[in-house]
Amino acid sequence: MIEKADKLTLLESAAFRRFLLSLVQRAGVFETTANLADGRHLYLEGRRSLALEMLRDLDEAQPVSLPAGIPAATLIQTLHELAHSVRKENVLERRDIYAELGDDPA
Repeated sequence: MIEKADKLTLLESAAFRRFLLSLVQRAGVFETTANLADGRHLYLEGRRSLALEMLRDLDEAQPVSLPAGIPAATLIQTLHELAHSVRKENVLERRDIYAELGDDPA
C-alpha cells in the first residue's frame, strides 16, 4: 500500500499528472460504458474500472475528498495539467491564410 505522503508527492509532479491523464484517456474513463453488443464489454469495463480505482486511490491523499468515492479532486488536478499543457497561440505566430505561397511574413 502506498503511503499518503507518497501519493501527495506523486500528485505534485506535473509529469505524473500528465502520465495519469494519458492513462485515464486510454482507459476510456470518459467513454460511455460498453454494452453487450460490443463483444469486448468486459475488457473495456475492466480497463475503465482500473483507471477509476487508481484515481480513487490517489484521491485519498487529497485534503478534501468528495462523498460516494468520486475522485473529483485528483481528476481536476489531472485535467488542469491538460489545460495548461496545451500550447497557446501566439499573436506573432498567426498565419495569414490569404497570403500567397512564398510571401514572407514581414
